[in-house]
This record gives sequence, structure tokens and C-alpha cells, in this order.
Amino acid sequence: MRPKFAALLCFALFTASLPALASDRGADASTDTVLIVGDSLSSAHRMEPTQGWVSLLQARLAAETKTPPAIVNASRGGKTLTDALEELPALLEQHHPDVVVLELGGNDAILGAKRDAIERDLSRLIELSRAQGAKVAILGFVVPPAFDKDGSANLLRQAYATVAKSADVALLPSLLGDISATPTLLQDDGIHPNAAAQPRVLDNAWPTLRPLLLGDATGNATVRTSGASK
Repeated sequence: MRPKFAALLCFALFTASLPALASDRGADASTDTVLIVGDSLSSAHRMEPTQGWVSLLQARLAAETKTPPAIVNASRGGKTLTDALEELPALLEQHHPDVVVLELGGNDAILGAKRDAIERDLSRLIELSRAQGAKVAILGFVVPPAFDKDGSANLLRQAYATVAKSADVALLPSLLGDISATPTLLQDDGIHPNAAAQPRVLDNAWPTLRPLLLGDATGNATVRTSGASK
């Protein structure tokens, strides 16, 4: 076989194989990164990190798909929206997440933040995340009656709904759902879920997060509520 003809044949064979190679790369593509920015509800408060719902989420994703997203948990107790605004740019730069989950607002409401400030700061977090190409979901919090000062529970509920509708992001109004009304699932402070409650916290969040984390969302994000949030 003449060298020139052999070279052309090799090129033709390589070109014919490109669709298959592209398909293989798609199947083996690196997994997405999910950044969770939350407060004590997502930081395994007063328990081993492996007991928290975020760690349980990682395990569930591993069971659901061969290429589970990598979870980066940037949650800590006491975090406010202001704290998150200071931290998020560096987190986005470092991790380049495909999905950002915002589990924030409870501390702001309990500390007396105004509704317009909560809406402004939450909207800004969404804008920053989307500017980096990330999809966004909000996991909300319902302020328990014992901590509801000056209508903070209703204020926060309205702020979540307004921002989610305006920004067209997935919203779970209450991450804890009926856990907050079940003393046996709460720590002695009456607000934080205990280790036994963590699987139920994950079950509450799962219908909202699954479409984003496993890549089977359909088009634009929608405001979702689960039965656990009612």
C-alpha cells in the first residue's frame, strides 16, 4: 500500500470513529459539582458529619447513578445571607459548581432582618451563581412558633416565594417539613433536627434536588413544593 493512500485511509477511519468516541466521552464525562451553601441545618449540627443529610445525599446519588455529582458542603452554623454573599464569589471561583443549593434565610429572619433585605440578598446570591453558569435551588426554612418574633415566619415565607417566582428557581418552602413539629426528631434546642431525622430531611429535599443533580430537569427551573413542605 502506497504511503499516501495509507495515510488517507487512516484519516478516513479515524473520522468515521469520531461519533463513537464522542459518545464514549459523553458517557464518561466528569461529574457535575454541587455547591451547598447553608447554615446549621445543612452542617450536621452537633453530630458526626457522616450523619448529616448532605452526606446521606452523596450516598443516595452514588446509588442512583454511576457518575454522581461531587458535593461541596459550604454550610456552617449561624451563617446569614450577608455571610454567604461575602463567601460565595471565592467558592464559585474555586469549585465552578454546576448547581448551587441555597439553604439560608432562617438566621436572618430570626435576627430581625427586613423582608426587602432578605429578598435583595437572596436574589444577589442567585445572580452570582447564574453568572458562573450554575443552576440554583432554594431550600427554605419555616421559623418555629417559639422563635417567631414580629411575624418573622410569615416574612420569610413571603420572601422565599417572591424571590423564587421572580428568579424562576426551584423552591422547597420547608426543608424540615413536619420534622419541626415532631419533638422526638429534634435536638434539645427544639429547632435543629437530630441524627434520626436526617434521612427524613433528605427525603424532603430529594424531589426538589433530584432533577437538578441528576440532570433530568426539563427546561427552565420551576417552583416546586413537596408534600413534606405543607
